[in-house]
Amino acid sequence: MATVILGDLLDRAADFEQRVERCYTAIREASPDNGVRLLTYYLARQGRRQGQGLEGLDPAQKERIRAVEMETHIQFEPSRAFHVIDTPPEALAGITLIDAAIQYDKQLITLYRGILQQPLTDEACDLLKTLLEIEERDIVKLETMMATHYF
Repeated sequence: MATVILGDLLDRAADFEQRVERCYTAIREASPDNGVRLLTYYLARQGRRQGQGLEGLDPAQKERIRAVEMETHIQFEPSRAFHVIDTPPEALAGITLIDAAIQYDKQLITLYRGILQQPLTDEACDLLKTLLEIEERDIVKLETMMATHYF
């Protein structure tokens, strides 16, 4: 069984966050719907969660956490949940964007919970728990937005 480095999984998640942010920019530039454009600003800011979780850690802590080795491969296929990347921006409604953001957050939660099942250092566990809390709070906010039918 191949060893998986925690930093590699975090990098994959961060890379996808950047891809999502570029998607929101494209949607904002092409959408005729003012509500959708406003929503993309909010969602783009929400996509920087990993950076928020890493705030306050010194470089040595970050390196130790990133270097943690795991024995089990953890599936992470966020593009399956974030289907709006392949949808023409002018065809997207706000509710579709919110739903896609919720599904993406759920993918991240699954990833972080899967990692927490591995033997980890206390520092790595603390970071992953922080990331989980951030994503869970985000889902509550997004579900509230969806329930209000604002978009």
